[in-house]
This record gives sequence, structure tokens and C-alpha cells, in this order.
Amino acid sequence: MTRFGIHSATQVEEAAGDAQGAALARTHRIRQRVLGFGITLVAVTYAVRLGELQIIEGDAHREKQLAQSAEWELLPAPRGRILDRRGRVLAAPDTRYQAFLAVDELTLERAEAIEAVAAVVPVPAERRQAIAEAVGGWSLVASDVSDEERVRMQRTIGHGVHFESRPARDYPRSMGRRLIGAVGADGRGGTGLEADLDDWLAGIPGRAEVRVDGHRNAYRPPGGEVIEAVAGHDVVLTVDAELQRIAENELARALTKTGASGGDMVLLDPRTGEILAVASERSDGAPDQVSALTDPYEPGSTMKPFLLASLLSEGVVDLDEIVDVEGGTLYSGSRVITDVHGYDTLRVRQIISKSSNVGAAKLAERLTPAVQHRYLRDFGFGMRTQLGHLAESPGRLSRPESWTSLSPASHAIGYEMSATSLQLASAYGAIANGGVLMRPSLVREVRDPSGHVVQRFAPQPVRRVIPEQVAAEVRGVLEEVVRDGTGTLAGMAQFAVAGKTGTARLAVNGRYAQGRYRASFVGFAPADDPRIVILTRLEDPTGGVYYGGAIAAPTSQAALEAALATDGVQLDPRLVVSDARPRPWSGRPARGTQAGPVILAASGGTEMWTAAGGTAEPVIAVPDLAGLSARAAAAQLHALGLRVEWRGQGVVAAQSPVAGRELARGEIVVLK
Repeated sequence: MTRFGIHSATQVEEAAGDAQGAALARTHRIRQRVLGFGITLVAVTYAVRLGELQIIEGDAHREKQLAQSAEWELLPAPRGRILDRRGRVLAAPDTRYQAFLAVDELTLERAEAIEAVAAVVPVPAERRQAIAEAVGGWSLVASDVSDEERVRMQRTIGHGVHFESRPARDYPRSMGRRLIGAVGADGRGGTGLEADLDDWLAGIPGRAEVRVDGHRNAYRPPGGEVIEAVAGHDVVLTVDAELQRIAENELARALTKTGASGGDMVLLDPRTGEILAVASERSDGAPDQVSALTDPYEPGSTMKPFLLASLLSEGVVDLDEIVDVEGGTLYSGSRVITDVHGYDTLRVRQIISKSSNVGAAKLAERLTPAVQHRYLRDFGFGMRTQLGHLAESPGRLSRPESWTSLSPASHAIGYEMSATSLQLASAYGAIANGGVLMRPSLVREVRDPSGHVVQRFAPQPVRRVIPEQVAAEVRGVLEEVVRDGTGTLAGMAQFAVAGKTGTARLAVNGRYAQGRYRASFVGFAPADDPRIVILTRLEDPTGGVYYGGAIAAPTSQAALEAALATDGVQLDPRLVVSDARPRPWSGRPARGTQAGPVILAASGGTEMWTAAGGTAEPVIAVPDLAGLSARAAAAQLHALGLRVEWRGQGVVAAQSPVAGRELARGEIVVLK
């Protein structure tokens, strides 16, 4: 600055720069305050909003979040078991798996991994192709994999194989599958008793709370709600697993030997109505159909005992009364009734034991249609048995008002009506137990998951059909049928078997087909105090022999003997055979009882079929039976098709031929 107070140019410029800097600094400060205020305002706004979300609206948003991410995982209920009368498992819960190959994770070559799976379970060609072409992810390689198979795959393949589990059903015994049925893909009963008993077996599913993230991955949150599943109840059947196995095996053998298109075998306890076994096979039927319950048929001569019971109850016949049977031919209106064997006269009891159609037709004239119909209804024909489980047919029994003049004779010999195998077996049970029709049953009791019985089913009498004395008289006549009549091939030497054979013509498209028949036998044992009823029906045999006494009766005998030779079967002690002898079939009825050593017939009943043109029997190596009980040894030999001669007591100490010796099927092994 000069002395005149004037700045130099430099000073002026410096002063201007200071003023500009101060203004700029002031501007920055203002901007910073504004920005700070703005940020603070935004932060406060967010804080306020956050407070609103967390405090004021928190519950609503939490509920919305839960609604979007919370789900429930279904916890399947373990399905209850199906047990036989002795507690043996027929159906039980199981776990099965689907196997997947993660092609990007495999340490083996794809082809090698596929072959490793194929060594355990079959792998269809289309799955092989799909895995070979896969570019990533999981490829399904096998379904319905058992736990044992899963472990084998895991050990062989290692990395790259994954499994998803699902509830399944295990049937540890192969018998009774038609009866037991199966579960559906949804785990509920699909067919058979599995479906019919589903309300007891299914249980109550549980559920578990899960959360689902943005990638749809589910997880259980800590403290999440879990409602445990309640296991289903166990159901105990009246069926005996060993008797069921025997019935199915003997029926299968009979169908093979006779060429029959199907058939049934039913075993029940006449005292209680409990079904001990029911086997059904039909070449043209559904795989889950039990024809013994669903397929009614004309029973033929197996109906004659009910005619006799009706006549005796009405007091219009005497067992020793002699009846003119017209030499085996009776002209009734436009129809001719004939007998297989022509007799001039027969006693009433012989009309049943010799199975005279003519005699039965003439005796039926002593009953009015209304009375004859009433007795048939009382024995359970024309109505369902009220088994309470599975589908049943009521059969056919028309009202007497619609009968023609030929109907009484037709009903007397088992035509112009139809019945199921179960109906027929139950009706014979009424004769066997003293005249009371029992309601058949398949379920004994229901147990909760802890094993406590929650429901027990007691035997249920339906009605008294005939007096006890009449039932005893009919049993005596049926014993004669097996001893001296058409059913001798069902006889056994140690105890009396009572029963009746039947041979009925088959109707095809409403007309009886030439040369086509149905063979049947229904009986019970022991005759004086029956403990078991057995029915065998063979439909349309093609082996040239079709009489019930020739093929159905010996099949029943074989089933009884197999049951008696099997350990663990709960039958009355008096049914244990100590000297039963086989009755080989030669194409005609056998008479009397064979003399000679004690023989137990093989359960296969080999000899009864050789006359029908059977093939040569294979060579069988005799097993070592030392130390086994008589029953166990006999059962083992019977399974091989050999017969047994028992000459000792207790366990087997010696055998002839010795172990390892080769015999033909049907030859005898002596046990001492």
C-alpha cells in the first residue's frame, strides 16, 4: 500500500482471492449442512418407517412372511401289520427307495455305474439310454429298491448315487396274496384285506412345521411345531399261515395235474366259523379276485345232504327206508334224470352215499317248494354270509313262487341255483357242529400299536337250522360217503372223514357244454366231533377224469395230510395221524382200506394222478433226517414228493434208504 493508501495490483489480486475462497468455503459449509440435514432426514424417515414395520406393523408382516414361507411336511403314519392267528407276519410296513445317478458326481464311468446297479436290480433299456444322454442333474435308474439293495449299490458305486425313501409294504410270506391284497401308490389299502381293513391299518399321519427359502429349500426351524404320526393298528386274522400255504400248494398241484381252469380250497372251523385258509385260482380272473367269495356256481351233488337234513327235520323220511330208483333213469316231464350207476333200489342213506340223482329227485317230492326253499335259505343259500370283509356274491336261489314243476328235483341235485365256495363250506359247517349256522369270520382281533387288544371278535351264531339229532344222522351218512361211497379217496385210516362229492355240468353261454364239468368235495373231520371243514372245487378239468370223487376228494385228503404232517399247525390233537394210508387213484373209486405198513401220503398226492397220464417222476436225493421229529421229517419228505413209513417213536433215529440215496418221486422212506 502506498502512502496515499492505494494497494498495489498484487495486493488487490490477493484480496480478491481471499474473498472468493471465503465465499466458496461458505458455500461448501452450506452444502454440507444441507446434505447432512438431508441424510439425517432420510435416516430419520427410514428409522421411523423401520420402527413402524418392526413395532406397529411387525405382527402383520411376520404373519405375511410366515404365510409365504411356512409349510407343513407330512409325516406318514406307520401302517399296521396283518398277522395270522398265531402272530406270524403276513404284511408289515417297509421302506423302499428310488435310486438316482448324479452323472456329474460319479467317480465311475456312466456305463460302469449302470452295470453296477443292474447287478442288483433290473435297469430298463429306456433308463439306460436316458442316463447315457444326461448332461447333468439326477437321473432315475431304479425304483422299488429295498434297504439291502440300497446298501449294495452304495458300496459298489460310492459317490454319485442318491436315494429317496418312501413308505412301502412288505409281505414276508408268499401265500395269501389274493386274500391280503396290496396297498396303492398313495400308501392306502388298494385291494383285498389291505383295502377292507384300511381304517384300522392306516393310522393317523403327523406333520412337521418347515420353512421354505427363496430357492424352495425346506428346513425345520428350531422349536418348530411337530405333530407326531399315530401308527396304525395290527389286525390278527383267523387264517393260519401254514394251512394257507398248504391249501394254495395243493390247489395249484391239482390244477396242474387236471388241467382245470381254476378252483377253490376253503378250510374253516365249524365250531366258530373262523376261516383257516382260503385259496382261489382262476386262469381268466383278476389277480386280486378271491373266487371262493365272488364266483357262485351250481354245486351239483354236494347239495344232497341239505335235502336229507330237510327231510329228516320234517320227519318225512327214514334213513333205512328203501326207495325205488328206477334202474338209474327217471323221466320227469320233458327231462330225463340219470345216475352214473344204475340201481334198482337204494336205502335213503345210500341215495346220498351212492349219489343217486334219481333217488334225490324222488325224495324231493315229499317237501313242498316253500319248505324246501326255507331250509335252503336257513342254510345260508341265496344270501351273503355277512363275512363283513371283501366283496361277496349272494349266489342265486329264486323264490318258490317262481319254481316250475322241475325245480324241486333240480334244487335237490344242485342245479337251478348257485352258491359260492364259502357259502357251501359254511353250510356244511352247520351240519358238522350240530345244526347251527355260524357267521364266517376272517378277523380275530385288533391290537393297538402297543399290543393291547382294542377289539375282539367272538364267534357269531346266525341261526339254528336243524335239530342236533338230525345233524348227527346226516354226519353219519356223510361218513358212509367217504367210507363206502363216492368219496373214498378222501378217507384216512386213523380217523373218520365225512363229506360229499359233486360233479356238475358247466353252463357256457346259457347252455350246458358237452363234456365240461365242475368237480367238488366238501367234508369235515373227525366225523364224530368235527374240528375242520374242507372244500375243494376244480373248474373244467381237461385230463379226461372229472368226477369229484376222483379228483376233488383226493386233493382234499392230500391237503389234510399235509397239514397234519406240518410242524406248528394248530389242529385238534386227535387229528394227528399215526397210521394214515394213501388211497391211490386208478380211475375208479377205491374201496376199503389198504393193509400193510404205516404210510403218510405225500402232500402232492403223486399216485392219484399217474393214471391220468402223468410224466415220469424226477430222481430225488434222500435228505439226512436224523434227530428230526416225525412231523418235521414227514413234512420235509412230502415237500420232495416222497412218502413216509413210520416205525418208531419220538425223533428219527434211523432211516431207510440212507441219506443221499436217489429215489423216484412217490417212493417210500422208512423212518425208525
